[in-house]
Amino acid sequence: MAVVVAAPGMASAKDTAGAIPTRRLPKEELVNTHKTHLQKQDNSPNAPRPVKQPAMSGAYPASIKSIRDLEIIPLSELRAETHHRGKGIIVKAASPPFVGAGAVSIVEDEFGNADKLAIYNQADSSILSGVPEGCVVAVKEPYYKNNGAANDFMICVDHPSDVILLRFTDPIIPEPLRLGPLLKTADDWKNAADRAFIEKDFPTAVFCYTEALEASEDAAFKAPIHTKRAGVNLILGRYDSAKADAMASRSGGPQDWKAYYNAGRAAYGLCNYTESNTLLTTALDLNPTNTNIQKEHARCQARLREEETGDYDFPAMLASLSPHSVHLDRGSFLRNTRIAASAHHGRGLFATRDLRAGDVVFVEKATLMPNQYEPARASAALYALMVRQLCDNPSLAGAVLGLYGGAEYTERRSGGEGTTVDGVSVVDVFLVEGIRTKNCFSAPRSTLEDTRPSLPEGRLAKGLWVHASHMNHSCVANTMRSFLGDVLISRATRDIKEGEEIFQQYVPVQTLVDLRNKQFKDGWGFECGCALCVGEKRSPEAMLAKRKELLAAVEKLCNKKLPGRELIPDAKIRSVDRLAKQLEDAHEQDVYEGLPRLTLVYPCNWLVAAHRGRKNHGKVVKYCLKVLRNFGFKVPDETEVWDPREIYTNSGNATLMTVHVVAAIRTLAEAYEALGHKEMAERCIEAAEFGYTLVTGFKNDLATLDR
Repeated sequence: MAVVVAAPGMASAKDTAGAIPTRRLPKEELVNTHKTHLQKQDNSPNAPRPVKQPAMSGAYPASIKSIRDLEIIPLSELRAETHHRGKGIIVKAASPPFVGAGAVSIVEDEFGNADKLAIYNQADSSILSGVPEGCVVAVKEPYYKNNGAANDFMICVDHPSDVILLRFTDPIIPEPLRLGPLLKTADDWKNAADRAFIEKDFPTAVFCYTEALEASEDAAFKAPIHTKRAGVNLILGRYDSAKADAMASRSGGPQDWKAYYNAGRAAYGLCNYTESNTLLTTALDLNPTNTNIQKEHARCQARLREEETGDYDFPAMLASLSPHSVHLDRGSFLRNTRIAASAHHGRGLFATRDLRAGDVVFVEKATLMPNQYEPARASAALYALMVRQLCDNPSLAGAVLGLYGGAEYTERRSGGEGTTVDGVSVVDVFLVEGIRTKNCFSAPRSTLEDTRPSLPEGRLAKGLWVHASHMNHSCVANTMRSFLGDVLISRATRDIKEGEEIFQQYVPVQTLVDLRNKQFKDGWGFECGCALCVGEKRSPEAMLAKRKELLAAVEKLCNKKLPGRELIPDAKIRSVDRLAKQLEDAHEQDVYEGLPRLTLVYPCNWLVAAHRGRKNHGKVVKYCLKVLRNFGFKVPDETEVWDPREIYTNSGNATLMTVHVVAAIRTLAEAYEALGHKEMAERCIEAAEFGYTLVTGFKNDLATLDR
């Protein structure tokens, strides 16, 4: 048996927790080691930057105190594996930063003590994403941890709001660290900012424009500086700051059109189209012939029409998508729904009017979604974007931080998340990660493309749609969602009454009730109370075990695959048919009346494909009807006359809508056509096209569906 042996002179992190290290590496050794890392640093502007996602097991709250209310301590008083509550440190960067998943610098305090400072989760728009040498920072309630080797420690800053870049003239800076202003006049700072802007060093430009504003009392000087800083903040996507700067640049004259124009663009960037329209209208009144204002005003008007009417050109939206462009310029249509307390779990979405099957329930542009369709990176990309946007645009905090973050973090909330302290918004990265895992959706570039066989597997992005996140789960949901880039489309799969709660499937529904409820319990902390899950719990454990055994036998016999166009031997078809009948008999009539029978979906689909390959159209009809019945839809025997177009409205409230339902109806049309029942075939095509609209979000050619 292998054993782990501690290095000589090195105690475990657990043993040294709370103690002041007996020895720390001297500054010279720290700097020399740091230089070797800097030599290996990849400074390519296109190099992907890794993201440090937080482990919830090590969660700790962000500081909500001002640095001026904390006891400032020297680096020598930092204790290993300790969060120093009520205390803070002020240090100067004594080296350039090594930038990887975070930015690591060597820092020193006023007494000459040196240590490593690792800053994570800073937006690229912030200087703190790579603190320049000579800058002074304050770390609030620092976390000091062992870095994996003897005498090797570092100050670890996970929450971006726990570190503050101090202005050079800030009186809180100790005298030995005080450099005084690097530049003497406001004009000097303005010129430095202009140079940084030309060099596209936008974070430095913002910093220098800020120093110029602080160094001057002249309102006439400040107004154009606010205009310039507003422009840089627009480039950086810091729309809250851009709007504030734009409004601060007003002088009361006709040139104020630019202030309202920039403020309107910032409000547009935040998807606040009503406010944007008001600001742009004012800009247009002041400068009616300006084509840029006219263009932005017209664009804003288009978003307002979408919010009001829900009228979208979905085919044009699809055509505009590309691997490099998935963020659609569209408004969100939410008028058919409202957020209210739910009898199921916390809050939910409710219909504000009667909706018919097929109606658009809502259309929502993602609050946050990176253009990252590699599953291994998508979660980290969304987490990083959430943190950045909450730092850059604090006005998002109310909507995003109000979402459920998981039971494990509910009690840890301080209540100060999203508030402004020391000029920055408090961002708790562990809360953000909890919200991401409980509320994000996996989204293909388009759901239409996702039904095609040529789409590469695993091409899913992760996004956050705040309005949709309020929907509760049901395995037999009354809506279905689809995606076009960063736009989510929700359609009613059956009639919904005004005031009725609207449900969605959080994830594709697993066949077996025990497995799917374990998934819900582990992932979201609830047990599903939908009609299907409640009904299936009435079935004895022995019957559940029998269904599992029979399904496993079918899957083993068929190798978990559906037949193609090849001829399947009669003997194998008879064997699958026999097992399917046994499985059907294992579903109690009193339990499954009007409910889906999900364990029967795969064997019946297999039999559809097998008989289709033999052109046995009567059997295809029989088993297609069984597939529909096993998804909970009300269908007749194969000899009865019925109207497939009514399947979505006459089947009750426990149907499970999927693309497989559409495929079954389309195959049914093919079989009816071959049997000479042309009218039935046409009705099936209409029903399949309707269902395909539910699946893909808008009307599409059924020929695109994977056969």
